[in-house]
Amino acid sequence: MKTLFPKRLARISCTALFLFHAASTHAADLTSIPGPDDQGGMVMPMVSLSGTSLNLSFAPASTPRLYSLEFWSPGDTFLNTSAWNNLLDPVDGQGALFNNQYGFMFMANPMMGMDFVPSGKALGIRLLARSSNLLEAWNYVNNQNRFDEVFANPGDQVLWNGTMWHNYFTLPDTAPSGIYTASFEVFIADLAFTAGTGFADYTPAAMAASQNMGYETVTVNYSWQAVPEPSSAVLLLAGAALFHTLRKRHSA
Repeated sequence: MKTLFPKRLARISCTALFLFHAASTHAADLTSIPGPDDQGGMVMPMVSLSGTSLNLSFAPASTPRLYSLEFWSPGDTFLNTSAWNNLLDPVDGQGALFNNQYGFMFMANPMMGMDFVPSGKALGIRLLARSSNLLEAWNYVNNQNRFDEVFANPGDQVLWNGTMWHNYFTLPDTAPSGIYTASFEVFIADLAFTAGTGFADYTPAAMAASQNMGYETVTVNYSWQAVPEPSSAVLLLAGAALFHTLRKRHSA
């Protein structure tokens, strides 16, 4: 069990007073990362194939928010042995902001005119552009203790098996507030899906797989609202006020 007293006060959220109290009494080591159910629900683009055309159904009702663990699960930390501890942990790691409400989903139903991916081929997802290099994407597989960066640069791709895939998107806790965006292209690749890295294949062969130009692609556009933590000066004042209050109570 770790006691949550962040190395950098700039990573404490605007609920700093509550977090200090919660951390001192209820801090826990999480064995998994808070997911869509903890963040407001899934925001899903639905991809389908009809003949030689990929189609997209996607109408997000809200913009997902990038917050730190201190917001998603106040007072908690991650196990030191977890692959995501160094990046996401607010005490032993970098305390990055994260969200994984977005997820890719493929639907096949021949009765409704939605075809299966042809044998020997796979769905591919390619990063077209992003608004900032600070925005990073990760493949998360809890039971394999995997937290691997994917889409490190525009043009990078993975093969995807069509199962609902919620990869994590992160920003440093020092990133400016505002809207961040990323665009992805979903295509048909001339290589079968074979990887054991969860729902995404980012082996060298998958990353080099050729797009089948006989199929039309679709573009998926994501956006997030980044909500970094307040400045160190504000938090120092909040911390000082808390310390003063607790000291008075103790001496009373």
